[in-house]
Amino acid sequence: MRLFGKGITGRVSKPTQNTQKTLPRAKRFPPFHFFHTVEKSPHAMNTGANQPNAPMRVLFVNRMACLERGGGETFDLEISRHLARAGIQISYLCGAPLFSSPPLPLQGARVLHTPWLRRFPWDKVKGGWRVRQLEFEWFEWRAARWVARHATRYDIIQVCELPNFVYWLKKRGAPTPVVMRLTAPNYHDPRGGVPLADALIASGTSIARLRERGHINVQNIPNAVDADHFKPQPSAFRETLNIPRDAFVVLYVARFQAFKNHALLLNAFAALAKDRPASHLLLVGSGPLRAAIEKQAADLGLTPRVHFLGEIPFQDLPAIYAAADVHAISSDYESFCFAAIEAMSTGLPILTTDCGWVPNLVADDAGIITPVGDPAAFAAALKKLADNPALRHRLGATGRALVLDRHTWPASAEKLHALYRSLIQNRPV
Repeated sequence: MRLFGKGITGRVSKPTQNTQKTLPRAKRFPPFHFFHTVEKSPHAMNTGANQPNAPMRVLFVNRMACLERGGGETFDLEISRHLARAGIQISYLCGAPLFSSPPLPLQGARVLHTPWLRRFPWDKVKGGWRVRQLEFEWFEWRAARWVARHATRYDIIQVCELPNFVYWLKKRGAPTPVVMRLTAPNYHDPRGGVPLADALIASGTSIARLRERGHINVQNIPNAVDADHFKPQPSAFRETLNIPRDAFVVLYVARFQAFKNHALLLNAFAALAKDRPASHLLLVGSGPLRAAIEKQAADLGLTPRVHFLGEIPFQDLPAIYAAADVHAISSDYESFCFAAIEAMSTGLPILTTDCGWVPNLVADDAGIITPVGDPAAFAAALKKLADNPALRHRLGATGRALVLDRHTWPASAEKLHALYRSLIQNRPV
């Protein structure tokens, strides 16, 4: 068997019906009913947006959207939903496990079955990133083959990173413009696929860093939040965990990965709990380091007060945000952080380390910033917020107002739609 040749294994699944009801513990998004698959010859003329009154057709290529969801997947799913409202026909090409159905299916999405080592701690094992990169390259190669055969069905290919996919797609001569979104500036591009994209988009700290690397034309398409979904609201979630109404509750929504630094948060929370034993900590997310953080919580004697909630359905997240008093971000680095603006939109104050872009989000009096890697300072800030409900209310109200002013999906979708139109109009005939 050859990895990148005729001997490659794997399966292609046609669009299937949504099966979200069978996945009660998976973090998933509301049913999407706009996915569109055009059944015609792959050699047909590209007649989409080039003909009067014909809808624009966009294919989103996102390996992880049907596997696990983080910021990159949130961006694609949300912005494509708003693009669909503008009349664009949206399709998805995603990854799936080699021998099973995708755990987070999207209605109408086509999936490619390739190896996926879900629980492999690639960010903690020496050389583990090579295994993860191999997984991605397997998907990228197969995706490039499929898209090259069907490129004329689409007017735009939107891809979440995947520089090898872009390289192999362009090598096959696919004529459709490719828009690549880079979620962070430290991308791995061994074949030089990033410069081959017809347009680059990013947000947060990635913009300046990408321009420093020579990508001067990168477009800023800001991350956003659905402010009607994430909003201040009553919540009965505390009752499900028997948390008293007057308890101080800290929330952290993040994958269990090294740079998220859950260990710092636990150490800071342990200091808080010594003086305020009624405090509780909610941890939402999954990841390879969850077991290690659970052990740390037990070693610190925090097990009754630290709640590991796992992946939470998207539609249930607002109730969890609304049940908390503060959203903590203990990361070493964040190029943006969707959880920050979700919490701000819900009216929560933010306690964050000085970790990249998040301080910019809360700089206008929407939160408290502490040094990276300083649990004592983080603990002191937690105590300050626990003892001052008026401060929490003021910071939370400011955060909500900032979200409504700067971080809404319709504005970001319109900017991206304008970029699509420009690429199509300037495309060589």
